[in-house]
Amino acid sequence: MAFCKFSSEYVISKETPVDNLFINEFLPYAPAECVKVYLYGLYKCTNSSSYDNTIENFAKVLNLTEEEVEDAFLYWQDEGLVQVLNTCPIEIRFMPLKNVINNTKKYKPEEFSTFNRQVQEILEGRQITPTEYDEYYYLLKTMHFQPEALLMIIKFCTQIKGANVGYKYIVTVAKNWANEGITTTKSVEERLFTYEQAGSDLEKLLKICGAKRNATLEEREMFLKWTKELGFNYNTIEYVAKLLKPTKVNFEKLDARLLKYYEMKKLSIKEIEDYEKEKSEMYTLAREINKKMGLYYENLEPVVENYISKWLNLGHNSTSLLALADYCFKNSIRTLEGLDSTVLKLYKLGIVSMEAIEEYMQELISLDKEIKEILEKLGISRMVTNQDRTYYKTWKQDWNLSSELIALGVEMSAGKFQPLQYLNKLLSNWHTNSVKTLDEAKNYIIPEKAPEKVSKNKGRSYKKEELDALFDSLEEIEL
Repeated sequence: MAFCKFSSEYVISKETPVDNLFINEFLPYAPAECVKVYLYGLYKCTNSSSYDNTIENFAKVLNLTEEEVEDAFLYWQDEGLVQVLNTCPIEIRFMPLKNVINNTKKYKPEEFSTFNRQVQEILEGRQITPTEYDEYYYLLKTMHFQPEALLMIIKFCTQIKGANVGYKYIVTVAKNWANEGITTTKSVEERLFTYEQAGSDLEKLLKICGAKRNATLEEREMFLKWTKELGFNYNTIEYVAKLLKPTKVNFEKLDARLLKYYEMKKLSIKEIEDYEKEKSEMYTLAREINKKMGLYYENLEPVVENYISKWLNLGHNSTSLLALADYCFKNSIRTLEGLDSTVLKLYKLGIVSMEAIEEYMQELISLDKEIKEILEKLGISRMVTNQDRTYYKTWKQDWNLSSELIALGVEMSAGKFQPLQYLNKLLSNWHTNSVKTLDEAKNYIIPEKAPEKVSKNKGRSYKKEELDALFDSLEEIEL
């Protein structure tokens, strides 16, 4: 019995490391049952002395037959990942993956004699090296390409790049297609047929881009992405290409623009037309607003994205926004941040149109007229100030005093010293003492103010942090 060993609970709960080389180089191309057997084998290697580390248990846990488990290990032996030491009873040794990658696998050329001859016929004009052949054998054996499928890919690459196409290009294309599950003759035929169908459309697009050549594989792949994955039809793609035409157009620029439209769910010509028209109008509006406010931005994109688009989404149109820009300028608000603050404050009041702005302005003018009349009755001849408006708002809205009570207060305050201050104090007393009717107000006597004693105490001295606390508390009070 071993002196030290893991508990069964520890073995079950610990992790089983899987080499990234296995995930990248072997897993995508191996049969599913073989992957299951290999991973379960890795797990059992962490506790190789376990009583259930048998082929019978493998078959039971993985729902396979013992023959299928043996075949899976023989598959991995061919790949170089394990060694089958014994067959009866079967004994498996897992090998380091680095050794597998570093040791170039040797293939028997005679096994691929027909394939070799066919490849050389396709790539006539240059001699195929043993290294290149080994790359093709790797694709056939490890990535499980059907020979005819790989020959079709090689021929396709020569049509794009010419007979002197490098084998690394061919191998890259093949691996990319293998990652998409395209390894059989049928699936390669389907992909090539798709390319063939798009041929005339690609030719027209290249002409718009000013290119007099065949489409590259990358351009064909992009076109497939636009039509199959993103859902654009050819007419829409051509329309977008022509939109970009004033500048030098290429497939990369076209791809970026189509992705942008896709993210905004603009997939048809009509949707894109409407968006571009709206975008053009927003840029024009941005220039006009900046002009109204005496501003200049060389790049209007941030202005449109951060302000114009937001304001339009709130419900404004160009008329109301230009009017607000004019009002802000006349009121010495001359930044877009200031205009934005004004727009948002009006939005809180439900004001998002020219009609609503006009109505609100009339309310303010009417309010100023009422305040002006009060000032004249008090014998004060001047313009209405913000302080006056604050007083009036407090009386009407915060203290909920009626117009009749305010009128009586004005009458009682006329001729007094500092009549506006007297009126404010009078109304404050009525509010504090719940005076609601004219009779109550007429009978209410303002308490005489006792003469203040002159205090010799000039106030204590406070530290800065104590004064900070005072002003912080005042910040919390909404005026």
